[in-house]
This record gives sequence, C-alpha cells and structure tokens, in this order.
Amino acid sequence: DMYLFDLGKVVLSYDQEATMKKLAGSLNPLTALLIFAKKDEFMAEFKRDTELLESGRMTMSQFFLRLKGKTGLDLTEEKFMEIWQSGYEYYPDVLAKIAELSQKEKCGVAANLSEAQEEILRKREDFAPFTDWACSWKLGILRNSKEFFLKAAETLGVSPADCTYIDDREENLAFAKEAGMKTLLYTSIADLDILS
Repeated sequence: DMYLFDLGKVVLSYDQEATMKKLAGSLNPLTALLIFAKKDEFMAEFKRDTELLESGRMTMSQFFLRLKGKTGLDLTEEKFMEIWQSGYEYYPDVLAKIAELSQKEKCGVAANLSEAQEEILRKREDFAPFTDWACSWKLGILRNSKEFFLKAAETLGVSPADCTYIDDREENLAFAKEAGMKTLLYTSIADLDILS
C-alpha cells in the first residue's frame, strides 16, 4: 500500500497574500496602485498563469518573466524565488508523523506543484519520507479530476486500489475515490493515527 498526501493545509500552508505584499515592495508605487485598483482582474490572470505553471505548460522562468512584464517587478529571478519560498510554512509535527508512517508503508505526494516547487521541496530533509512524487506539472494535468489520480497511480506503478489519498478538501477526495483510491479527510494530525 501507499499513502499519497496532498501538501496544502496537510503538510504545509502557503501565504499567498503575504508573498504578494513582499513582491509589491519591488514595484514602483504607481504600478502598485494600478494593480490594486484592478486587483480582481490581476488575481484572476495570476491564477490562470499559476494553473499553466502547475500543469507544466509554463516554466517558473516563464512565469517570472510574464509576471515581471505585467507588473514591472524590479528584482532578479533568484530574489523572486526567495520571496516565493518565504510564503511556505511547514508543519513539523505532521512531517514527523509521516516519517513514522514511512517506516511501514511507502509515502508519496500527489499534488498541484510546478517543477520548481517540487525541486525546492525534495531538497528539504524533512520531505525525505516522500519517496514517490506525482505532481501536476509532470503529469500535465491538474488535480481536479479522476484522470489526475489514475495517471498518478500509473506513473507511480501502483494500483489505485492500493493507494490511500489524504487531503483536507472533500472535492479532491471525491476524484481520488472515483479513481478507485481509498481516501482520508484530513482535519488534524490525529486523523493520521488511523493509518498507524
């Protein structure tokens, strides 16, 4: 059997608003005002670009250059990545529990991630228990479908019936269940005790 984890609000959280505020510090004030005035429009376009990034149809460099072109960001791609990464908060107690679970069963990731995000996370020592990664950028499809989970299982070389997918969002669990996986709704670390 394999435990497949979503990351957001299970293993980590991402504070997009704080990240955007940090990035806004690299804008000239007039541009910042214009973006703020059209915030909903800008965020909708940002979301579309993020979906392109996470589905592997855009690289992080392309994403950065597109954002820089739209906003006039005055920073390097390296500094952008530093700010981007600073928005993550990791849950050490959950990661420790996953390390414990990985002693008995394989643990993997099935999530919407870009290539750059996967690379960053794989370098973290506390992510070592995740031996298998089925990320949207590599699969070419976002997680909001049964097909994502079927493709994830195929890529990982396991039967969907041999996977338990753990996520905090019921709609994602429904897609995994439709693909034939067992599921676990994550509300707190105590939910992982059932896997022990």
